[in-house]
Amino acid sequence: MILQTRLATLALLLLAAPAVAAPNDVHAMVRAGEIMPFESIQRRVVQETQGEYLGAQFDASRREYRFRFVRDGNVINVDVDARTGERVRRRQNF
Repeated sequence: MILQTRLATLALLLLAAPAVAAPNDVHAMVRAGEIMPFESIQRRVVQETQGEYLGAQFDASRREYRFRFVRDGNVINVDVDARTGERVRRRQNF
């Protein structure tokens, strides 16, 4: 049952994935001061969000990090503005 839930969750993540930037692009944006470093935002979001942390993506067009968690079999997306580090949205997919 747990394996099926995780596989279904991964399938949802792949289908809902935004356009992501290459790691070198992200590092260049951090060095240029356009966005905050991933690690500092990740540390805070993981501490503040209940559930199992699945991973994150960066959407270069929106300048947002999307963090994904699973809690009680539901995927939770937490979108954070990479420029300010502020939470923009939190959605739960059933």
